[in-house]
Amino acid sequence: MINYLFVVFAFSLAFVGVAEVMYWLYKKEYLRAKAKYLREIIDQKNNLSSLNEPFYTCVYEKWNSGEMPLKEANAMCSLKFEQN
Repeated sequence: MINYLFVVFAFSLAFVGVAEVMYWLYKKEYLRAKAKYLREIIDQKNNLSSLNEPFYTCVYEKWNSGEMPLKEANAMCSLKFEQN
């Protein structure tokens, strides 16, 4: 019985350890990708000669004002500019 509990405890500890490592690695990668995307949006927003400048300005302003998260701002502005 004690051996069984030890095996279950060791397996649980290993599982939690692997899950934590995976979580932090993917979170770091996600934040890097999000930062890269934001830099691209800001660059596009500042490029006034771009045909997509109004779209990127819309996304940046909605995100920067705290009105909505980046993903929702991107979706909303996409819908807005597809309709026009």
